[in-house]
Amino acid sequence: MKTRYLVWVTLLAAVGLWMGLGQNALPEGPGRELVLQKCQTCHEIGFVTRERQTRERWDSLITEMQNYGLRLTPEERTAILNYLATRLAPGATAPAPTQTQAATTVNGAQVYNNCIGCHQANGAGLPGVFPPLAGHVPEILAARGGREWLIQVMLYGLQGQISVKGASYNGVMPGYAQLSNAELAAVLNYIATQWGNALPSGQTPFTEAEVQAQRGKNLSVQQVLAARQQLGLR
Repeated sequence: MKTRYLVWVTLLAAVGLWMGLGQNALPEGPGRELVLQKCQTCHEIGFVTRERQTRERWDSLITEMQNYGLRLTPEERTAILNYLATRLAPGATAPAPTQTQAATTVNGAQVYNNCIGCHQANGAGLPGVFPPLAGHVPEILAARGGREWLIQVMLYGLQGQISVKGASYNGVMPGYAQLSNAELAAVLNYIATQWGNALPSGQTPFTEAEVQAQRGKNLSVQQVLAARQQLGLR
């Protein structure tokens, strides 16, 4: 029974990761659609975006995939290699959004689709694995430093046992640093105001500037967990 439960949790987590690290994880650029078409057949896109390889290593990896049966024309291979070697090279960063893109209103509900696999459409989470957002997000925001911590969770992820309203949870949440500041601010505002949640008195909606302020800290999941414990949440 325990083995079957662990298998179910593992499969669910995999689905959640695939949803959370989907097409939004890939930077724009020539060859992006080909990567989605060819690589997503066997790999969740998060697997691809987590890699930061040199052109030579990407070339070798593509060859390995072709040896396993990936079919590419010479033109497709060149386009994919150029994309990966440019957009997913060591130290590569996503190009800055244009003014038009930055001005586009982001739908927080759509961004939350990345989270539904684990936290569920009703924000209730899954017992013992993924904590609820309903009723808990306001508690986080009311804690001193909770607002900044919630942004850090979105950027860097969280792993380890936590307690919410007396119940224990021990799942794995990936970071979503690949999402834009606007997308992260939008989904934070969404989870802060859904399922009966509300921003604490005196707090305003999350902004892109707030998200940007937490980028670059390069926190580990263990550091994020330790920071939660310092919030005094029970």
